[in-house]
Amino acid sequence: MKYVGKIRKYFNRPDKPVFSYYEVLALNIPSGYAKLLLHNMVRRGEIIRLRKGWYSFHRDPLAFIYTLPPHTAYYGLGFAAYMHGAWVQVPNPEILTYAAPRKIRTGIHVVLETPVIVHGIARKLFGSYTLVRHNHWLLPISTPEKTLADMLYFDYPFLDEVLDELIARINVGELRKIIAEYPYPERVKRRLKTVIKQIS
Repeated sequence: MKYVGKIRKYFNRPDKPVFSYYEVLALNIPSGYAKLLLHNMVRRGEIIRLRKGWYSFHRDPLAFIYTLPPHTAYYGLGFAAYMHGAWVQVPNPEILTYAAPRKIRTGIHVVLETPVIVHGIARKLFGSYTLVRHNHWLLPISTPEKTLADMLYFDYPFLDEVLDELIARINVGELRKIIAEYPYPERVKRRLKTVIKQIS
């Protein structure tokens, strides 16, 4: 109980979305015992396991992004469109990260029965996200302009459902920056230039 109390004291905080197995070891809890403690806390439902070595006291799948190194990932695509109010559909959370596949595998990770989809993106295409408050956390979310560019790049299957509402939230100057600063393929840049003509 002494060790469980330590885990609760240091990691059960509103501003602490996740904690790692190695953070638990830093509390001078023996490694074998730490694994057993965490296993039992998950089994009791006191904490959730987000992925190997990562846990949370918060029953929120969106905490998943904090298991990745800071400034290497953002929520994007349809989920970003939803967060910007461009889609009434509530899609599965989708993360774009250049930490894949070295730090995390791409594909579907299930958290609290919610599929969290991880996409790899080249570092040269990474950026242009904003921080959106969610509970006590700041979630990195791609800007409307970057969301559109990424949807075109990844051939997002539901783009037609969000396009008009997403375009209504786009700043032409920011979209021009996206075209100038990121090495997207010409097929993407052509579509973005068409959008600029449409709303200019």
